[in-house]
Amino acid sequence: MNTKKSNIILLVAIFLFGNTALAQFNKPLQSSNTMFYSNQAKYNIGIIGGATSTYWVHFGGTQTPYKSPFNIGIVGGLTLERMLKNDVSLGIEALYAMRNTQLNYEVLNFPIDIDHNVNYYRQFDAIYNEINVQVPLTFYFGQVSSNIRPYVFVAPRVTVPINGNLIWQKMQIEGYGTENQHLIDAGKTIDTVSLSAQNTWQWNIGLVAGVGVRFKINLGNYYIITKADLSAQAALAHFTFSKSGIHASLLNSFTYEEQSGESQHVVGAGYIDPYLVGMRINTDATAKITILFPLKKQLKGACMNWGEYD
Repeated sequence: MNTKKSNIILLVAIFLFGNTALAQFNKPLQSSNTMFYSNQAKYNIGIIGGATSTYWVHFGGTQTPYKSPFNIGIVGGLTLERMLKNDVSLGIEALYAMRNTQLNYEVLNFPIDIDHNVNYYRQFDAIYNEINVQVPLTFYFGQVSSNIRPYVFVAPRVTVPINGNLIWQKMQIEGYGTENQHLIDAGKTIDTVSLSAQNTWQWNIGLVAGVGVRFKINLGNYYIITKADLSAQAALAHFTFSKSGIHASLLNSFTYEEQSGESQHVVGAGYIDPYLVGMRINTDATAKITILFPLKKQLKGACMNWGEYD
């Protein structure tokens, strides 16, 4: 009796499975180039690589006319994106950035003796590395099914400098204003110090805004997404944690020690007058490429729905 029941159950299961499979194969097959957005993954994970340029912008203070030549650093990291709607996503990006920026200026007719003035060239270089964590909210435009879609995004960002050096140089200018103007190595001074709480805030909060283009590349029964974008960032708040408590500053990236002239790394170095520093805002611009891998397998044809997973 048990054997008969088992056979009946087996026959019923085979019948139901056969009807289901037949119904699937009776559906019209989709083109090998077709990929519906409604079947795309909600989560994408990827890698980021690009270039970044850093600038420290000064306001007030001594109003020294600094020159800041173009600079390039490398940025790279990982990202996770969650599609909230067909045209909106929220992500998180963890980036390692190699930054460098330079400020140089001339000090003319500096008195060093009675009736004896000289001209100086002074240069400040900041070479450092930092960790950036930002949370972009992205808005996509165009047709949902399109393989190319422009987008804009905004993101709060937390930045943590991890290591680096600040370098001050001073050289005398010979023949200033003539065809023979040149720098004299004799008497050149170089002052190098490491990043510390005296000259660098430990935590920085900023805002990033950017534009880009998204490309979807179909690969048979799978697809990948590439994104290329340009963005700009400004640091809005700065924090340092110590035994005495939390110290904070809005916009101004000069530390309290620099502002009050108490930093031994700044006094007499020639970069700024510690008592008339004004305000400095840290900014940067970034061009990056992101390659995203959907966390979902997508099969085409009659068995399309069988192989999908999030």
